[in-house]
Amino acid sequence: MKKRMVISLLAVAMITTLLGGCSTKQGETTKTEQAVAETEKTEGNTDAAKDSEVLAGGTEVELSFWYPISQESEANWYAMMVQKFNEEYAGKIKILETANTRGESFAYEDKVSAAAATNSLPDILMADGPNVASYAYSNMFIPIEDYFTEEEMKDFLPSTIAQGTYDGHFYAVGMGEGIINIYYNKDMLDAAGITAPEKIEDAWTWDEYYDVCKKLTKDGIYGGNFIQEKSGEWIIVAFQPFLVANGAQLLSDDGSKAEGYINSEKAIQTGIYLQKFADEGLINVDPTATEFQEGKCATKLAGAWIIPTLEQADFNWGVTYIPQKEAYAGSTSGGWTVGVTPNCQNADAAMEFIHYLSSPEACASFTVDGPAYPPVRYSAYDLLDIYDDGPNKIIKETLFEEGHARPATPNYPIFTQKFSEAFYDILLGADVKTSLDDIANSFDKEWEATYAK
Repeated sequence: MKKRMVISLLAVAMITTLLGGCSTKQGETTKTEQAVAETEKTEGNTDAAKDSEVLAGGTEVELSFWYPISQESEANWYAMMVQKFNEEYAGKIKILETANTRGESFAYEDKVSAAAATNSLPDILMADGPNVASYAYSNMFIPIEDYFTEEEMKDFLPSTIAQGTYDGHFYAVGMGEGIINIYYNKDMLDAAGITAPEKIEDAWTWDEYYDVCKKLTKDGIYGGNFIQEKSGEWIIVAFQPFLVANGAQLLSDDGSKAEGYINSEKAIQTGIYLQKFADEGLINVDPTATEFQEGKCATKLAGAWIIPTLEQADFNWGVTYIPQKEAYAGSTSGGWTVGVTPNCQNADAAMEFIHYLSSPEACASFTVDGPAYPPVRYSAYDLLDIYDDGPNKIIKETLFEEGHARPATPNYPIFTQKFSEAFYDILLGADVKTSLDDIANSFDKEWEATYAK
């Protein structure tokens, strides 16, 4: 596909008339124009919600809202939604937003942790999906399942429910969910006589993908690109699918133990496989952020957030599946979620805003007007044409078929930090078993000291 993949955009008018809650009926709309009409039809219900006892009293409720930004399209979408909400709820609720640059590593998470330590969390907080368990355990989020109907909960993707749930309670909901695929320079593959798989059952095997990268690595061009950032959350997002494909489990089912899981024989085999790409120069261990867009590598592990930048690329590109080992095992899914902190004095008003952000229409808008993440709600796909064919169809299929959330454990901050350090060291040539043992030892030691009862 060349330059643009989105074949239709949600009308701006749809955002202007977004519902205050989730009252759009599922299954009644199929395309963007119908979605706008349905929203306008239920506008009276929205007005009724605003005049409910919860928001009555004549005093405007002010709520603070923190969110991270890592790209312009994301920042613009949140700012747009806050502005629209404040206009629609003028005199009732006002959102006071703070945009926080994510940067590399865990800068945003560090700010959140510092705020929690000083009891200065905002009313409404964005959290990366795998951090929800940690925040819930630490009483940084309150349960919100009572604010959603059973029908609404069924409309969310299972992986979305999984990442927002801890200890039987639902704490945070997203708008879009990333899924990792292989993006490729079609011109380079065509020149090499390589055709990328277009069906899940035809996904490259590990050996086939290695051979593809080996064939494409020449004349200063790398066959693959695994590194979006050398530290932070990306490393586990990128490499979890390879571990899962090889039958490795990252942690115990209850998220309390790493020994025997992240350093299992299957995990060690995965580390050796990934290390081979770096050892043989098939990937750059210190790439620029735009190496793929600049035509300096032929394939890249990435999520849909890369699409806005690819729309400006001067080459044809496509999307295919994560390589399989013995059978296709899916890919890492997940995304940023929003929840209510205990500091909030009006959770009902906060949930009006969260419903606004996570409505089917808003989730669809997050895809086409925001960072291009696929929607977290099934009904949102009925409002979009872009998932009917082409690369987006493959992205949707990957997410629907086998989307794996990252481990749900209150000790996740330690796990992801050690995972990131260890796997980057592996790419640099460190002993695989020793590196994975370090993850297990650090995780289990912290668990015993902090979480064991």
